[in-house]
Amino acid sequence: MMSKYKQLLVLLCLFFILSSVFYISVTQKSQQVVKQKIIQIEKQIALDLPLLDLSNELLKHSGNKDTVNSYIKTLNSYIDSDDLIVAAIVSKKEMVTPIKPGQVMHSLNTSSGVVLVVFGVKRTHFTLSHFIYYLIFFVLSVLVTFWIKFAFIKQSNKQLIHTEHQTITEPTPLVLIVDLNDKTLSSNCNPDKKMALANKPLCFYLALVEYCTNNDDVTLSHNKNVPEELIELANKYFYRLVELGHTIRKKPNFNNSLEKTLSEIRAALDEVLNECPEEKDLYYPPKAYGEGSRSRLHSYGLANIKKGNIEIIGK
Repeated sequence: MMSKYKQLLVLLCLFFILSSVFYISVTQKSQQVVKQKIIQIEKQIALDLPLLDLSNELLKHSGNKDTVNSYIKTLNSYIDSDDLIVAAIVSKKEMVTPIKPGQVMHSLNTSSGVVLVVFGVKRTHFTLSHFIYYLIFFVLSVLVTFWIKFAFIKQSNKQLIHTEHQTITEPTPLVLIVDLNDKTLSSNCNPDKKMALANKPLCFYLALVEYCTNNDDVTLSHNKNVPEELIELANKYFYRLVELGHTIRKKPNFNNSLEKTLSEIRAALDEVLNECPEEKDLYYPPKAYGEGSRSRLHSYGLANIKKGNIEIIGK
């Protein structure tokens, strides 16, 4: 959103740009008009020079200044302009003083010598209509500034709605937290709710997660012995519990009572993940349904588990 300082800065910049363009346009147009008038006046003076009684050094003629001044007065009344007047018409040798500020001098070549014509040019003066234009530019600048402000507000609201929509539609991914220090399961959705788990199912579950993460599309059948690699991982976590000082009498046999071990794991996960049932399948060792050949084809492996789905504290 635009601050008041930025709004004022935009307003002043717009007004300055519009006013500058207008001022330059008016000034250039005025200069072009004056230039055209000077050309026309010079043509008229060139035609009237034979009738003027100017001084002529070659003929030793001093001229008649009153006649020249009268001609200049008549000529200025004909011009009828506040921006341009004829100040003097003299021969070149009579021009001894420099021209004044605001005057320009042009020369006319004649058979009797060079004649200088001095013009008085006034700067462009601004009328009431010009100030009305400046007022219009100011109002226009204010309107454009407010339009830019509302455009910023609209864009900010769109971004806010988009952010809120992302917040609603993209919740924080669920992470299962296993704390070896107190042998509990919890989740980042509800970290205060913890479920204790015995040594054997805890070590077996952590080994199962690591084994399935490292071996995609693995099949773990209830009718076969637990793979040696998985048992070694379970023993690794068991020894870690020993290092952490937990009272442990003997190392469990991870091949025995497999279904009981998996049931204890499922029960703990049911308690921890009861608020996130749609995420439970990711962490839940599948149950075996049916008997005979269907049971033999069943796998209790975690097919979709990935690194980052589980955080292990005390590992």
